Amino acid sequence: MIKAKKKYGQNFLVDKGVINKIIQAINPNNSEKILEIGPGLGALTTQILNKIDHINVVEIDPDMIKALQEKIPSTSITIFSSNILEISNDSIAEYDKVIGNLPYYISSEILIKMTKTIKNQKELHFMLQKEVAERIASSPHSKSYGRLSVMLQYFFEIDLLFDIQPESFSPSPKVTSSLVRLIPKKNYKKVKNINNFEKLLKTSFAQKRKTIKNNLKSMLNDNDLNILGVNPQDRAEMLTLSDFVRIENYIFDKKILD
Repeated sequence: MIKAKKKYGQNFLVDKGVINKIIQAINPNNSEKILEIGPGLGALTTQILNKIDHINVVEIDPDMIKALQEKIPSTSITIFSSNILEISNDSIAEYDKVIGNLPYYISSEILIKMTKTIKNQKELHFMLQKEVAERIASSPHSKSYGRLSVMLQYFFEIDLLFDIQPESFSPSPKVTSSLVRLIPKKNYKKVKNINNFEKLLKTSFAQKRKTIKNNLKSMLNDNDLNILGVNPQDRAEMLTLSDFVRIENYIFDKKILD
């Protein structure tokens, strides 16, 4: 019996009812190239293969890879033995759908990576810690609204589909999970420099209790903020995605950041 390993943040999905709900949400078909992150023992993988002929997966654990190879014919699965964070962005960009039960300890890093891989993706479906799912979907003026919220909402429409209780997993995590659907945006006001945008968000939310004037003092003064229509006394959590896009474009035009 293969046991979950804490170092990989493994919690195996075992609830067949939840698995069926997830498959319905993903709605896989043979016209799509699908990548699964962290398939583990293949609870989702095998069910997806009832709908399509072939799937690609990224799995870091040699024991899980061996289990998948024993369970699934090699003609139906391509296994990349790697950490998803080490897979090239261009490789991920070739998939129509990316899915996975993301390890809690690196879920934010994986989500940020997904913002750099958008090309062919129609949808991404991830199981996340409920707190993270709510954070990326949260609105301004809420406590959970932060850098990750703005960054993900810039690139994606975010749908919180349903919660998954701890007992649906083995071993049971201490927290509730949520299935989230991310749909890449096609029409939106774009920033002029995405690296500047990332720096702006990181600086703006670095000290959430401080005002935007204090957090951005190395970039903007009161006059700049007034021109932008931003109250210097507001905190970053009070600014909308549109505000941050407008600030980045201003910073780019004024050549404030290199």
